[in-house]
Amino acid sequence: MISTPADLPMPAPVLKTDTMRVGDATVCVLSGDLHIGTKAIGDQALNGALEDGGALLAVDLDAVELFTADGLNLLLDLQNTARARGVPLVLVSPSAAVRRVLDFTGATETFTIRPTIAEATGRHRP
Repeated sequence: MISTPADLPMPAPVLKTDTMRVGDATVCVLSGDLHIGTKAIGDQALNGALEDGGALLAVDLDAVELFTADGLNLLLDLQNTARARGVPLVLVSPSAAVRRVLDFTGATETFTIRPTIAEATGRHRP
């Protein structure tokens, strides 16, 4: 039996997350693909990072390779939740894929963006 591409299983969506404290800020690093298939993974990681109780939430997007409207909506929802809790949200080093979506949708102006984790968390060290 010969398999065609349509018969082959789709690879599992890949989004890796890592959360750490830097001073009194929480940093969540996302790497891989952020789209509808990985949105739940991203949502769990980002909301968990927000629950961590840091004085600031920095989301490092430097290693995000694929970013769709679902990823943008996730960040917009996170921003609303963080704002309601009085926690500043900073995006760190958005990759070219993230930057394209932010620029195309006009969302760049909606977020605070910093080039490095050090700059994002600099004012939030104990």
